[in-house]
Amino acid sequence: MSFLPRATVLTSNIVDNWRTLDALHPGATTAAVVKADAYGLGAARIGKALKTAGCQTFFVAYLDEGMALRKAVGRGPRIFVLNGPVRGELAAYRDGELTAVLSSELHVKLWSTAPRATCAIHVDTGMNRLGMSPALIDTEATAIRRLAPVLVMSHLACADEPQNPMNLEQRRAFQDVADAFPDTPASLANSSGCFLGKSYGFDLTRPGLALYGGTTPPANVQLKTGVILEATIINVFKGARDTTVGYGATCPLTEDRLLATCAIGYADGLMRSGSGRLKGWVDGVACPVAGRISMDLVTLDITDGPKAIKPGARVEFLGEHAKLEAQAAACGTLGYELLTGLGPRVQRNYR
Repeated sequence: MSFLPRATVLTSNIVDNWRTLDALHPGATTAAVVKADAYGLGAARIGKALKTAGCQTFFVAYLDEGMALRKAVGRGPRIFVLNGPVRGELAAYRDGELTAVLSSELHVKLWSTAPRATCAIHVDTGMNRLGMSPALIDTEATAIRRLAPVLVMSHLACADEPQNPMNLEQRRAFQDVADAFPDTPASLANSSGCFLGKSYGFDLTRPGLALYGGTTPPANVQLKTGVILEATIINVFKGARDTTVGYGATCPLTEDRLLATCAIGYADGLMRSGSGRLKGWVDGVACPVAGRISMDLVTLDITDGPKAIKPGARVEFLGEHAKLEAQAAACGTLGYELLTGLGPRVQRNYR
């Protein structure tokens, strides 16, 4: 029996989530963002499953990710590379049938020298991260049209805050850009952007984290759990009153408590910032983390948990009970960071 932590990737649930998100914008194409190895869950396996379900558009961050995904899904689906091209890589876009996302004047000039390949245009509508300014788009409109982009896109900064006025500001700014390229499909909505209403859908939506069960959708959108993260209990013992638990002695015991040590730690993605705040679920019962999370181990207080817990029992740290966004909040972070932080020791299984 292996004590290694295990992530069971629920591929069929991820496909169902893609279909749910697709139904929100029936007039638009629904892509799948599978950058960072599908947020740590395995882009090759997930990409194949989504292609089989009908997904024909994918987004990655780097050329290498795009090449690996092309090998996995084969010819046919369009794969966009968000971070754009660099000199020396141009032929690889053509050979891999990959679409470069151009986000600067330098990119436009570089791509004008590229072997025959497809491109998209990224416009900055207020996030100040990647993308050409609308003014530059206007100035370079002729050069950009000469490149025959297959998509014009932007990215929402505050989509996870539905009432934030910046969402509407960005949509209006992007509408002007889309109007300037009437024959080119347009894309604005990321995962949370899919929940802002049909006016944000344009021609293509780009869900990422929502595919894997993350984000906080509205009540009428039911997303399924994308991954179950479990660890094995390797020791069960009594913690005596007036002793402490873990590094730094930060968890004093004011009474005898039943404790369980689990084989998972921050090297596996269970963030140290969740010390004393995270919970693990044993047979559906929440048990709090006691003391600091260490590199390979974490201790739970199982005093009020199921009876007769023994070494070898499994603890759920992500899943049907341990919801991704709730666990992330307990660590003071987002579901994005929790998923992409799952370490290489975590065994990925698929079903």
